[in-house]
Amino acid sequence: MHIRSNLALAIAALLAAALASPACAAGFKLHPSGFGAHSYCSWKAGEGLPDNTGNENQALYFQKMTSTPTFAAGVAVFKGFEGMTVSQLTALEFKWGMDGWCGAGAPRFNLRVDPDGAGPAPPVTYFIGCASMVPGPITTAPNGRMFQTKTAAAPFPTAFPGPPPPSGTIVSLAIVFDEGNDVGPGFVYLDDIRVGTTSGDHTWKSASDNGDGDTSTANTADIATVEALLGEPVTVLFR
Repeated sequence: MHIRSNLALAIAALLAAALASPACAAGFKLHPSGFGAHSYCSWKAGEGLPDNTGNENQALYFQKMTSTPTFAAGVAVFKGFEGMTVSQLTALEFKWGMDGWCGAGAPRFNLRVDPDGAGPAPPVTYFIGCASMVPGPITTAPNGRMFQTKTAAAPFPTAFPGPPPPSGTIVSLAIVFDEGNDVGPGFVYLDDIRVGTTSGDHTWKSASDNGDGDTSTANTADIATVEALLGEPVTVLFR
């Protein structure tokens, strides 16, 4: 009887832990990648704020060390949100390293939406650029880099430009960095990248914060990889 009681308590504890973190259980992932000349995205140790686990202080590095018109970008693709309705999103946020670039178009959240949920209208891409996001507190990382919180304006999703606010089903969600070193430094570090949903939030502080434990540190920096993650041509990132 004592063994059964202990087993029941252990099962209850596991269930409680699972219910306490629905986003993690859902297996949400963030895949760094990119394509084109001198452009990529990758987690970097020692460059960011403290992580959820370990002491590597990772930040997500985006680079485009070429001119803005060049067809190239650092890209990070979220997985696990496809098929949700836009109304289920409650927040989009990151902290940007203030020694990098925060422009009107990069880094930006790209939200691709099927307005009808199942066609026939083609999906539409909505942008939220760093410069248009609401600034928040500034935090200093262990290496001295200063990070500022940037949040999509509340109430979400009315933060998107142009009437009406987007509705429908999410096709893809990504962060894109495609403004080059002709307009700025050509890079930025992002940390504490947060996507909120009605079933819970998920924040990426390092590569280990993917929902199923997959670190997703691969960075092949090619168009084929980005298109496989998006499920569409990379040109949809710029529409």
